[in-house]
Amino acid sequence: MPTPQILLTGATGYVGGTILTNLLNSSSPTLRSATITCLVRGADRAATLNNTYNNSGGDSPRVRVIVYADLDDLEATTAAAAQADLVINAALGFHAASALALLQGLAQRKARTGNDDDVWLLHLSGTSNVADRGLSGAWTESKREFDDAVDDVYAWEKRVEAAHPYVQRGAELAVVDAGLELGVKTLVVMPPTIYGRGTGLFNRQSVQVPAYVKAALARGRPVVMGEGKGAWDHVHVEDLAELYELLVVEVLERSGAHLPTGKKGIIFSANGRHSWLEVAEAVAEVCCEEGRIKDTQVESVGVPEGTRIFAEAYLGHADEEMVELGLASNGKTIPSVAERLGWKPTRGHGEWMKGLREDIRTALETHH
Repeated sequence: MPTPQILLTGATGYVGGTILTNLLNSSSPTLRSATITCLVRGADRAATLNNTYNNSGGDSPRVRVIVYADLDDLEATTAAAAQADLVINAALGFHAASALALLQGLAQRKARTGNDDDVWLLHLSGTSNVADRGLSGAWTESKREFDDAVDDVYAWEKRVEAAHPYVQRGAELAVVDAGLELGVKTLVVMPPTIYGRGTGLFNRQSVQVPAYVKAALARGRPVVMGEGKGAWDHVHVEDLAELYELLVVEVLERSGAHLPTGKKGIIFSANGRHSWLEVAEAVAEVCCEEGRIKDTQVESVGVPEGTRIFAEAYLGHADEEMVELGLASNGKTIPSVAERLGWKPTRGHGEWMKGLREDIRTALETHH
């Protein structure tokens, strides 16, 4: 049997780095025999990956590294994917062009092998795609709870995207549609708020919780949009990585026979639920304990003011839609598909409470 070829994007990121660590530590014989190629920016990062994972002197390294310019280097992206049986796209979920380039490469791989074997793309997205915008009134579905084994998530996203375009949702739908057109199997994984310390070599910090910390430091007090009643789910980054391991093993060992794909291949990964006020109050508590703020009263602001406060802290840039969807909306999901596949996340409410505070302290350490 040929050595399974996996391509991973985002290996230097929070989620991608943790996925890489998890795959390399897997007890699965199939995974242990696979070659994982990482598409990364920068010779220094490539050297770190090589020095860490390929210093045993073996003839067949488990990790290979391809250096490219950036996400817009579509030619290199397509060429790398054309050598893979399975691509895990854990880079920026907002970047449709790079995801489509990966699909083009996989289609080339499929054509070259005579179309006998399926090729797969596991695409990392996020539950802001199915969240509402109740504060601004753009649309409100605050009581809606999506179940990926029951609801037609693709159809809902298509309908909402037509009326309220959102860059990450648009990228996800483009992946599904292009996969169907090209004959490439796609499976979208939608995580909610991801927390916990990453296990990769580079970025080990999440996005949403640090945004609340940065905003509090800049404002001198914790901030929440509206009353903070919006509810989101959460998942520990290592539980999420374990879901990816399960999916990869299913593809490699059983050709993905039990996995949904295409329009049905959009799945959730929640393991708990919180309100945004809960996050802001935890930020207040920890920031006060660490002597970083004195005013612990959570300030309520509207979406325009919240965008001004959070925009730079969240993804480095963001408009009102991105800030509201990602930091103030309702996004409630049920991961029935993952559970039926055998995913058993082990980090529950106690770990969330502990991990939330650890994430806040980590963010404080990096923002003096």
